Amino acid sequence: MTKGLVLAGGGARGSYQVGVYKALRELGWNPGVITGTSVGCLNGALFALDQWELARDMWLTIDDGQVMLRPENGTGTELTAFLENVVKNGGMDVTPLEQTVCRAVDEAALRAAPVRYGLVTVNKRTLRPLELPLEEIPEGRLVDYMLASAACFPAFRPRAIDGEEFIDGGYADNMPLGLAARMGAEELLAVDVDGVGITRPNLTGLPTTYVRSHWELGSILVFQPETAKRNMALGYQDCHRAFGKVLGAAYALRAGEEKALAVGFARPYARLLKDAISRNPALALAEGAAVLPMEGLQAAGAEKALAPLERACELAGVDPVGVYTARELFGAFLEASEPAGAERFAPLLREDAGLCLKETALAAAAPGEFLQALVRAALLAAE
Repeated sequence: MTKGLVLAGGGARGSYQVGVYKALRELGWNPGVITGTSVGCLNGALFALDQWELARDMWLTIDDGQVMLRPENGTGTELTAFLENVVKNGGMDVTPLEQTVCRAVDEAALRAAPVRYGLVTVNKRTLRPLELPLEEIPEGRLVDYMLASAACFPAFRPRAIDGEEFIDGGYADNMPLGLAARMGAEELLAVDVDGVGITRPNLTGLPTTYVRSHWELGSILVFQPETAKRNMALGYQDCHRAFGKVLGAAYALRAGEEKALAVGFARPYARLLKDAISRNPALALAEGAAVLPMEGLQAAGAEKALAPLERACELAGVDPVGVYTARELFGAFLEASEPAGAERFAPLLREDAGLCLKETALAAAAPGEFLQALVRAALLAAE
C-alpha cells in the first residue's frame, strides 16, 4: 500500500514537521508520495531525498536573516526605507531563502528519487491553484515553483514565473491531501502546523492519520533555532503518539504506564473528586471547567484518566518536551505547582471540614487552581 505524507504550510512552524519525519523513519513508515504547501513543500523535497539530517541542521541554524532581507537596525530612516520598499514591491524580498533552497535541493536527484513529490501554488491574478506533481514542473524550474508555493503574500513578494505572478499555495489548499491521492497514495499521514490558509475537507476516502500539536508552535514569520528545536521535539513525540507509542494529548507518557497511572493518580484523584462533590455538587462545575480544554483530545481508558493530570501540568507550566514515566510526570507536576496555592483549597478537600460559601465561591472562581489543588492532593495521597 503506497503511503502518502502530506505537509501543511505554516512558515516557521514547519520545523515541527522535521521531528515528525524523524519519528516516521524510526517507525519504518516510508512514504511513496510526498505533497506539501509552502514550507511543507520545502521540507517535503528534503524528505523525498531522505535528507532528514540536512533539514534538521538547517532549522537549527536558520534565523530571519536567512529567510528574508531585513534592515540592519529597526529604527530611523533605514527602517522607513525598508518598509517603503516592502510596500512598493508587494512584500519582503526572500532572496536569502532562495539561496538556501538552491543550496539544499538537488533537482536532478529529486527527479530520480523513488518518492513522488508534488506541491501547490496559486496564480495571483486568477487565484487559480496549480497542483503540480514534479513531473509536470518544467526541468530547471523546480526552485521557482517551490518559492512560489512559499510566497506568503502579502508578507513575501509573489514569485514571477513566465510572466505570471504566483503566491502561497495556502490560498487554495494548505493541506494537499487530494493531490497526494491523485498521485497514487493509498493511505495518508497529514502533518498540520496550524498555518494560515484554506484547509479543505478530506474527501479522498483514504485512511488518514493526522499529526498536530496541542501546543503553540510560535510565530509563523519568526525563525529562531531554539523554537525550531522545541518544535522538532514536539513533532517527534506527537508522531509516536499517533502510532500509539506514547499516551497523552499534551504530554508524552510512556506506553505501558497504565498501571502506574491508575495506582499513582487516577484512583486517588477519583476518590478525592467523588468525596468533594458529594459534599458540594457545585464543585463538579469547577472541575469540569478546568478539564474542559483537554476534553475531546483523549482516547479511551488510561488516556481519559490522564486528562486532569495533563491539564494541571499545563496550568503549572510543566515542560511538554520529553517522554515521561508516570512517576516522572507526577514529580514534575509537584515540583512545578505551588503548595501555598493548593493549601488555599485544602478546606474543600477535607472530609471533616464544612464548606462555607466563601470557600465554594473561591473554587468556582478559580477552577484551574482548584484542579491543581485536587491533583496535588491526589498525588500526595497516593504516596
